[in-house]
Amino acid sequence: MPAPRHLRNAPITEAIFDFRVKARVGFRGEEFAPLRSQLANRFPKMEDRRGLQATFAVVKGKSQPPVVQDLGMQGYFFKSADEKTIAQFRVDGFTLNRLPPYTSWEELFPLVIELWRLYSATARPEVITRLAVRYINRIPFPPGPVKLETYLRSAPVIPSELPQHVSSFLTRVTIHDPDKDIAAHVAQALEADASGQSAVIFDIDAFKQGEFAVDDPAIEETLNRLRDFKNLIFFSSLTEETIGRFE
Repeated sequence: MPAPRHLRNAPITEAIFDFRVKARVGFRGEEFAPLRSQLANRFPKMEDRRGLQATFAVVKGKSQPPVVQDLGMQGYFFKSADEKTIAQFRVDGFTLNRLPPYTSWEELFPLVIELWRLYSATARPEVITRLAVRYINRIPFPPGPVKLETYLRSAPVIPSELPQHVSSFLTRVTIHDPDKDIAAHVAQALEADASGQSAVIFDIDAFKQGEFAVDDPAIEETLNRLRDFKNLIFFSSLTEETIGRFE
């Protein structure tokens, strides 16, 4: 396994920090609106997020027109001027998305905690039900035929009796760490762009489910533990040759 270390050119296409909550009774998304002035310096753009629910039915073998219900205001997306950092304040939780260029955990993590505290002070949810750290990576391959095992330690295995040229694949596993009571959904997909350039999308969603108090002092420790688990999965899944391309 390659040694975990900082990668100056990490192949991260999106970093996601996610808090799912059980909302207090009667809470409405409009209650986040006053935060606009408080966040305006760093997040000058705000978008409404409304919810819709469509119900489909079949009566006597015939499909009926869908019934669409307006669920009302679900929250707001606060965006930085360049729209690279997005803070989602929703009835069901708080999410921070960071698009390229990725900066660093040391820069983003304090912002996540600051905004979460602002979210929780405003929404006053009953409990947190899920914490997650999700990183989506794009690992390009050089032109021409590629031996997957050169780049991926967890590449799909094709029986030797079959042709070994693979043009696409999709794998998804959920890994549990019972000692730390955390888990991760790990997905890998081989895709090609319009020019024929192949790349693997490597999606690691490390999470902890349960019920946690919104002011639980272990929240930060849990997120750091999820980050460590995510890093372990990342470096365990790639070869040293692949890792070296991003230093």
